[in-house]
Amino acid sequence: MPDRAITDATGRFQTERILAIASVHFIHDIYTSFLAPILPLLIKNLGLSLTQAGSLTVFMQLPSLFNPFLGTLADRKNLKRYFLIATPALTATFMCLIGMVPSFGLLCATLLAVGISVAALHVSAPVITAQLSGPCIGRGMSLFMVGGELSRTAGPLVAVWAVSSLGLAGMWQLMFVGWAASAVLWWRLGQTRSKTSARAPASLTGMFKEMKIIIAGVFGILVARSFMASAITTYLPTFLFGEGHSLWFAGISLTVYEAAGAAGVLVSGTLSDTMGRRKVLLAATLFSPAMMLAMLYVQGPLLFVALFLMGFSTIATGPVLMAVMMENAGANRAAANGIYMAISFAIRASVILVIGSASDVLGMRSAFLMCSLVAFAGIPFISLLPKADRT
Repeated sequence: MPDRAITDATGRFQTERILAIASVHFIHDIYTSFLAPILPLLIKNLGLSLTQAGSLTVFMQLPSLFNPFLGTLADRKNLKRYFLIATPALTATFMCLIGMVPSFGLLCATLLAVGISVAALHVSAPVITAQLSGPCIGRGMSLFMVGGELSRTAGPLVAVWAVSSLGLAGMWQLMFVGWAASAVLWWRLGQTRSKTSARAPASLTGMFKEMKIIIAGVFGILVARSFMASAITTYLPTFLFGEGHSLWFAGISLTVYEAAGAAGVLVSGTLSDTMGRRKVLLAATLFSPAMMLAMLYVQGPLLFVALFLMGFSTIATGPVLMAVMMENAGANRAAANGIYMAISFAIRASVILVIGSASDVLGMRSAFLMCSLVAFAGIPFISLLPKADRT
């Protein structure tokens, strides 16, 4: 079935609709960040072991591995708009019910349902955002991704407030915000005009063959970037605490990194629309590992400066890489985005284990040094990306 792109006759950047999607992305991802803050209460109420508690995140993230197939389905059956509209309500409903489930098995099933909903949103929303962005796909990806970045800060605060005010079993009252978000998307996107693509979606195998060089380049960049990003987001507080800093200082440092990442995401996509994707990626891939090296050898305010600049440049590559995938995928944008998401998840999970093992053997400082040096290996892969952007 041919793809039907949400668009208008002028191909202009549709700011209001893109901001609506970015705002709903923010609301949606707030719900997905509820698990970690309320996990201690779930452990107590259900008598979970730490192994069982740790597996809950796996159940929620496992559907990400099937993103390419979900994206292919969305492309072939023209389901992207329906996925985007339905998923905020579905995710909100399931996440707000986890405090009421009576057993570990039902909790795992509920989080698996959440994971499927999350996957459906993240294979469809960037594609529709790209379709609404006209010639400024990078700018659209920036606005979309900044919603997700900001939700990581707001989500835990909302969860703690909800549990304190409503109780774990009373969190169901928050699901209606997600329903309202779906209603807003239906209002903003439900009556948009469609344009039939001249090219039918290819099979997943066919798309791999068409984009194999680009996918290889994106894969190499993601691996190199993940060594830095995973080291910081997973181990930075532990590293700084081991270096003699307080837990308060360690927590503030991670907040500085994440806040800088949101700023970088907001700027980088728009910048890549004018300067070119490869130039922005090259600058970020050179600068961010240099800042990680600096972080290892500076103290006091300079440490915060290094973390800010590192967060800005490291996380900023996200919308640029997504724009590369979107504009080179033809009628297979959801499948291409699904591949990008699945690769990101698999790489991140693997790299976290590698960094942890290296820290056990070499010490965390040496592991962080290794991560900063490995990050430079992403530079040659930039040459595999297209020199000129395709439309």
